[in-house]
Amino acid sequence: MSFTDDVKHELAHLELKDKKAHQAELSALIRMSGSILISNSKLAVKIGVYHGDVARRIYRYIKEEYKFESEIRVKKNNLTKRKKYELFIRPQKGIYDFLEKLGILDSSHNLLFKIIAWIKRRSIFRKAYLRGAFLAGGSVNRPKAEYHLEIRCEHQTHAEEIIELMKKFDLDPHLNDHKGKYVIYLKKYNDIVTMLNLMGSYNSLLKLESAQVFKDIKNKVNRRVNCETANLDKTVKAAMNQIEDIKLIEKEKGLDNITKSLREIALLRKENPYLSLKELGEILNPKLSKSGVYNRIRRLNKIASKIRSGKDGSSS
Repeated sequence: MSFTDDVKHELAHLELKDKKAHQAELSALIRMSGSILISNSKLAVKIGVYHGDVARRIYRYIKEEYKFESEIRVKKNNLTKRKKYELFIRPQKGIYDFLEKLGILDSSHNLLFKIIAWIKRRSIFRKAYLRGAFLAGGSVNRPKAEYHLEIRCEHQTHAEEIIELMKKFDLDPHLNDHKGKYVIYLKKYNDIVTMLNLMGSYNSLLKLESAQVFKDIKNKVNRRVNCETANLDKTVKAAMNQIEDIKLIEKEKGLDNITKSLREIALLRKENPYLSLKELGEILNPKLSKSGVYNRIRRLNKIASKIRSGKDGSSS
């Protein structure tokens, strides 16, 4: 089961006490997943969704609130094996008024693509409409994947209307035309968290937040490991260069011909090629600071450089 399925199952069982909010949700579902059928000058409505509990939610509300006769028909795609649930409202008295109140038809029975004004007026109705839009045409990536939530619309005008609703909640939606569909999408973690919260998908929201905490911890550990690895590589490379200098001095000049302090650090470095400067200083007797060890190493490097340039490498 996908994360989208989890979210939709949760939303399908969300109880709504406000009847107008439920109407707003239903308005989005019909506009996005519904079709109006005309038979003998009478209207029928068909709403197609891919989740049985979403279909049952619509069926229960229509039956309880409007007393319409309706049925759920199940169709199965033989190729994808996916089921589609079609709720069919037969031609009957009150359908014109029903569709007009939801903003699907105007008073002249023309099809509308803009969201009806009363839904835009209150936050609770706007939230319900966004929930219905997601139930009808939404998807969201699983928490461990790249952040992405989208809603697909058939008509550009409707997509732009949904974007305006989202912006009322300080979301940052984007619109893309993809394969004949108008895709509204959110890419920011905070926007997706806000959207799930607005719709009422609180369990899924917790899953997303938990995954984000895990990601943060994992990223911090990776950064620390990478940093430590880079520092180790740098230390090893520097140590190899230092040993190369010491071997050159030993071959061309002899370690007995440099000062006792430089000879001491040179021999110590040869014996401990993977220790840091600080660690070298700690095993000296008496102990020497990191800067003190670095100063001696730098003097050895100066002697080796003079040897390479053909000059006599002397030490003071």
